[in-house]
Order: sequence, then structure tokens, then C-alpha cells
Amino acid sequence: MVEFNSFDVEKDVKGNYKSADLFIVPKGKLYVNLVEEILNVFEEETLELKIEESSMPLPYYRAMEIPLEVFEEKYGIEDESKISRKKALELCEQLFSLGFFDIGFKGKKISFFVNHNGFINVKPENIEKKVFQDKIEGLGEKDG
Repeated sequence: MVEFNSFDVEKDVKGNYKSADLFIVPKGKLYVNLVEEILNVFEEETLELKIEESSMPLPYYRAMEIPLEVFEEKYGIEDESKISRKKALELCEQLFSLGFFDIGFKGKKISFFVNHNGFINVKPENIEKKVFQDKIEGLGEKDG
């Protein structure tokens, strides 16, 4: 059973509180936290955004099939090959509030892909197998 705290309520206020959309994002914040932990554990600072028009957030793509350039403009992406850790996390937080989608990031040591089914697939790039294994097995462990 999913715990109540695994769900976030998001708010989208319209025109000086003339209306507000409220919606529930299942586990959205938990996924952002996991992405942040992955970036911290593997010490990734700059990432390359790996996205194609067919990989856009599914609600956007189904509704409008917007071009990649419009997506990049909306989310303030100037150079998809040089995304800071902070910008990557901000992007994930904004997009996870829409639901899950297909999008990837590539760093120096790892690349990871977030699947619209809610999986985060992490692959080693320039890191030894044993180091990768140890870091993956340590994800989610808390001290004390």
C-alpha cells in the first residue's frame, strides 16, 4: 500500500488567485530526491540533456506535439550539452509535476534515463564496474 506521504499536492494559481488548479503528483518529489541523490553519489556537476521530440513529457507531446525548440525555450535551456546539476533538478521538479515522461541526462561518469513508467535507468559511462556497483547499492541508505 502506498503511504499517504508519498503523494504531493501541487498548486497552479491563476491570475492573482482568480482560480487555482490543484493536482496530486504521486511520488513526484521522491523521484526528484532520488535524482538528486544519484547526482550527488556520482558527483555529477554538468550534464547533457538527452531528449527527443518523441521523449517529451507525455501530456505535452500528446496535446500539442510541440517542437523541441519550444520545449527548450519554455524551460530556459540555452545549451542542452551543458546543464548544471541545479538546472537539471529544477527541470525534473517542473516536469515531474506533470507526471512521468521519457527524458535522459548524460554526465561524465553516468547517464540516466527517466521512463514514463516511473523507472530511472542508470548506466555507467566512465566509471569502473565495481565502483558503479558499490554506489548503486548504497543509494537510499541513510546514516544513523
